Amino acid sequence: MHATSLRAGSDPKPKLFTTPWWWRWALGTCFARITEPMATLALISLGTFVSGYSYGAFLVSVYAFTGALTATTSGKLIDRAARPRRLVLIMTSSSFLLHVALAAFGTFRLSTVLITVTTALCAALPGGIPGLSRSVLVRYADPRLRNLAFSWDSIMTEAGWILGPVVIAGLALTGLPWVEVAAMAVTFLGVQLFLGPLVGGDKGTPPDAATTAPGSLWSYRTAWPGLVDSVSIGMAVTGVVSALPVLLPRAGASPAWSGILVSLLAATGIAGTLVYGKTAGRIPLHITVQSLLTLIGVLTTVVALAFSDSALSVAVWVGLSGFFITPFNTQRSISLEASIPPALHTQGFSAQFALFGLGSAISAGMLALISGVTAALLAIAGFALLISAVTHGAVRKEIFTA
Repeated sequence: MHATSLRAGSDPKPKLFTTPWWWRWALGTCFARITEPMATLALISLGTFVSGYSYGAFLVSVYAFTGALTATTSGKLIDRAARPRRLVLIMTSSSFLLHVALAAFGTFRLSTVLITVTTALCAALPGGIPGLSRSVLVRYADPRLRNLAFSWDSIMTEAGWILGPVVIAGLALTGLPWVEVAAMAVTFLGVQLFLGPLVGGDKGTPPDAATTAPGSLWSYRTAWPGLVDSVSIGMAVTGVVSALPVLLPRAGASPAWSGILVSLLAATGIAGTLVYGKTAGRIPLHITVQSLLTLIGVLTTVVALAFSDSALSVAVWVGLSGFFITPFNTQRSISLEASIPPALHTQGFSAQFALFGLGSAISAGMLALISGVTAALLAIAGFALLISAVTHGAVRKEIFTA
């Protein structure tokens, strides 16, 4: 029996915020989730200093693509490591040194090839860290509080996307691009300091766990919705955020308001997650049904946004979009966690981050290739709904008979 199940039976009042591990996990997760939001502005700043804005944008794409490409493999290494705590120490320490090296290479304007390769390594090595923080949460949280715990996991992600750009914007006032990348390096020290000690503990480890490999992640058909939905939500989020600089001028507002609306998206997401965390236990629907309905809510706001013709309507639909997006992230995490064995948790959660990145890339491609922002957003919403609906339908028998 699962160790947390034993504790659940003996503790009539499950606790989350007052447990000794919670704040350590929360701080470690904040550091794990803030790095990528910081990278967007920090790498543009460094690349612009080295060779111009286009090179900075290129570094951002290299960082995002490489991180998404290696996240699942990195997560698998952590899951299968004989000493995962030691492996995480190696990953975080090496990532810190690589980011420091990147800052130094950029400061001295060394070869762009060297800087590009170092940027790729900076993203590739710690690719499984965001997924690791989620698997640690599963290991320690009382099963009766799983919905609340995953809700706060989603809030940490949103907080990272709010705070990351703010931190870099403040550091940009120094006029020293290397400071911004050095700040990214520091986040890995935070991960190791707070999250590292929680890795590889015996809490939540089944004493009768099988010693054989659990098989491929994709061999668990009931996990497909939680994975494919990550592509769909990546498409939706990127579609909404990327379309704002076009939608706002069309509505008669300045594109400079885009940043404020992205913050609104994150803030309403936090509000939506808090509401879901309080009401999830009273919703009489299977978690995969909940997630599909919530995704439909997200995509409905994307369609409405495509036809918005005033700044107020753009703001309203962006806010509603966030209210659905973050609870949906909670639901797809719960769905995946329930569908795979603990030995695949870090790999599975890392795959979700990677597939979110894939969805973002697909959405960016549609926005670039399809003429007109309205048509592009409709195509994004339609394709996202199609792949999720087909996936949910394909495995519905396995899900409801599991």
